Amino acid sequence: MPTRELSAPAPSPASAPRLARLRRFSESPLARYGMAVLSTLAALLLQQLLGKLIHPTPFILFFGAVMLSGWWGGGGPGLLSVGLSLLAVDYYFLPPFHSFKFQEDVGASLILFAAIATAITRLNVKLRQTNAERTELLLRERQARLDAEAERARLRELFIHAPAHVALFHGPDHIYTLSNPLNDEALGHRQVLGKPLREAIPEAADQGFVALLDRVYATGEPFHAQEMPVKISLQDGTEREFFISFVYQPTRNARGQIDGVATFGFDVTDLVRARTEHRRVEEELRRAEANARFLSEASAVLASSLDYESTLSNVARLAVPMLADWCVIDLAQPDGTLQRVATVCASPEDSERALQVQQLRTTTGGLSSQSPILLAFQQGHSFLIPILTPEFLRESSQTEEFAQVLASARPLSFIAAPLVVRGRSLGVLSFVTSRSGRRYTEVELELLEELARRAALSVENALLYRSAQEAIRLRDEFLSIASHELKTPLTPLSLKLQMLGREARRQPESPFRKAVEDYITVGSRQVKKLSELVSDLLDVARIAGGRLRLEFEEMDLGVLTREVTGRHEPEAARVGSTLVLEAPESVLGTWDRLRLEQVITNLVDNAIKYGAGKPIRIQLETDMGHSILRVKDEGIGIAPENLSRIFERFERAVSERHYGGLGLGLYITRTIVEAMGGRIQVDSTPGQGATFTVVLPRKPREEAPSNPSA
Repeated sequence: MPTRELSAPAPSPASAPRLARLRRFSESPLARYGMAVLSTLAALLLQQLLGKLIHPTPFILFFGAVMLSGWWGGGGPGLLSVGLSLLAVDYYFLPPFHSFKFQEDVGASLILFAAIATAITRLNVKLRQTNAERTELLLRERQARLDAEAERARLRELFIHAPAHVALFHGPDHIYTLSNPLNDEALGHRQVLGKPLREAIPEAADQGFVALLDRVYATGEPFHAQEMPVKISLQDGTEREFFISFVYQPTRNARGQIDGVATFGFDVTDLVRARTEHRRVEEELRRAEANARFLSEASAVLASSLDYESTLSNVARLAVPMLADWCVIDLAQPDGTLQRVATVCASPEDSERALQVQQLRTTTGGLSSQSPILLAFQQGHSFLIPILTPEFLRESSQTEEFAQVLASARPLSFIAAPLVVRGRSLGVLSFVTSRSGRRYTEVELELLEELARRAALSVENALLYRSAQEAIRLRDEFLSIASHELKTPLTPLSLKLQMLGREARRQPESPFRKAVEDYITVGSRQVKKLSELVSDLLDVARIAGGRLRLEFEEMDLGVLTREVTGRHEPEAARVGSTLVLEAPESVLGTWDRLRLEQVITNLVDNAIKYGAGKPIRIQLETDMGHSILRVKDEGIGIAPENLSRIFERFERAVSERHYGGLGLGLYITRTIVEAMGGRIQVDSTPGQGATFTVVLPRKPREEAPSNPSA
């Protein structure tokens, strides 16, 4: 029965199957109706045994049987017990005895018994249903209580193992009732349970957390915060700082009243620090990009001109105001002193003061032996002064007036970066901050040192260029003088050789005639060769000095080409070559005859020299207002890597030991051709010869340059 189940102790696991079978049997129809029959028989037996004691009514015990049958089995067994009881009473206990006939005076008793027994049965059925419902409700309540306890345990377990900082506070004093291990670790494993927050974590009040809990407890409104900084004092005396994103949520009791606050926090320290590091790296990248851009612009300015004084001034203007409020430049002089060449300021209000600094520095020197500018120049390393003081300005200035002018600019920070190349100081770049309020650090020092290194290289390149230009000027001057000096004795020497030849021819019978004529031939050839070399040197000097002049005239290029070819036939025959000329009768144009003769001569000489004794073909033709001259040999040829440089000064494609010469002929040829508005090119294959092609306009340009390659 449900009532027994509710009041009975909990069965053991071993007896549970037996009790279940017993419960199923007790609820079966056989058991319920059998109980009605048995209870009625029991009442009959008791009535017979006790009938004399409970006379005059025989119904009392049968009322008990009906009640038991209805209570145990329900309505059907109760009614069965009522019917059986009526039959038993009528048969055994009402006259006529042992007969189912009844007298009228007992009929009312039977009817009354039947009515009361039926009512009792109905009441038992209702009672049984009520008990069953009550038992069901009690079971549900017990199950709900068990479920609630399980949920509470599960929730607590969830809070304990949650990947968040979880704490529960109770009451207006915010007494700790729960703190999960992650929160305990963050608090330095303090004993906080059962203590108010102010007592457990005194520093929480100073950081505003107690006030936040008070507000949530008073208003019932949740509070959310992102990335709040938290500082906790640890037991070893150190302080731990981290960042928490948390939620304060009010808790309520069964009546819906606020009884505490639940806090849930998530440690975002790594995220905040990663974001901070990302911003720092981003800032460094932006700074590095700006520095690289500045250095690139400075390099472009430094490379824009070889006038290093002006380029350094432009670099100073580039640095102001990006890196400094003031920039001054001091350069070394031949006597080893420093001279200020530029003073640049960012603010127009400082322009007059900058002029004073420049003038005082020039007239008085302005620098003491303790000046960082002078020390940087002498020692060759930079000086960084993060904070300038008036005392320092007085110590580093030569005069009090100079120190006062400097102090009036209110300088804050200073860097002196020397211009050092290969251990030699060329000057100093000085940078000062004032109105901007910036203070120099090692980061700015590294950037300005790099700027100084690039500026030093630019100054050195400019100095080297000036030295090279001076050396070239002296060389060209020497070549011009030497050429004239060499040319002077060649003319009388050539005349003497001619006179000696005439004297030899006057003595046809002299045994020394043939020997003398051979000597004269060799000497004349060498004098001619030396004269050509001297002429080449003179031409180079004229080209370098911009003194090459062209005299244009109407002429026939075909006639000139035949004349030059005819003059070179003996020389070609001497080396085993033949000259083959292919040219029309007349090729008219406007050119400089002497210079064009020099071009043809140089090309034919070059072909004879490198033609290896093979035929040389000279071709002349016209095409669309141009004349084209080709000189082709079948000699040693030119290597591909030498084709682009054989037209430069003193450049050669072969060994000087085997072929001699100064390497000037093709350079002079190219210069003359280009001066007349033409072009020259070469095509060659090593071992198969070379072809030089000259293309000349038949009419000169309106303004032909006198020195196109100078």
